[in-house]
Amino acid sequence: MTPVEMARLLAVVTAAYPTFEVDEIRHGVWMETLSDLDYQLASQALKRHVTLSKWPPSVAEIREHAAALSNPSRPTGSEAWGELMHAVRRYGLYAEAEGLASLSPEAGRVARQIGWREINMCETIEVLRGQFLRMYQQIDERTAREVGLPRELRNGARCTGDFERIGEGARQLQEVSGGD
Repeated sequence: MTPVEMARLLAVVTAAYPTFEVDEIRHGVWMETLSDLDYQLASQALKRHVTLSKWPPSVAEIREHAAALSNPSRPTGSEAWGELMHAVRRYGLYAEAEGLASLSPEAGRVARQIGWREINMCETIEVLRGQFLRMYQQIDERTAREVGLPRELRNGARCTGDFERIGEGARQLQEVSGGD
């Protein structure tokens, strides 16, 4: 996203939330933390936020909305459980590879962690369902967080951005305004 596109997004935020103030520092922080997003995706994420919230968005909220818009087909926990039960009925105990391959990535990950044999041999399906749903929720939340991160942070790299420059601008602004 370009600085001009970021300015457009911030103008929309200001129009939707009159108490939201934009200055050079805020523009810099938003640019640093959202510039990897496509402008159209960020714009749709902002529209979603404005529609759903009466409070101005944070960078994290914009990224969460963008992640949700990027992957609308991710199954819910109950849908993933249904996938698993269908796979168990269709493939049974001895076709583990085929059964796991038929699942969505998140459901397959949980099924692997529990164990295909244990799933097929379980006699207390209600307990298994509860365990599956809890594990699925944890994986789903982690995946959503990871998808929401900028690529350089998702890959474990150190962010090489301009936070130092932005921080210096904040100190200068504070000195000019006579703040502590």
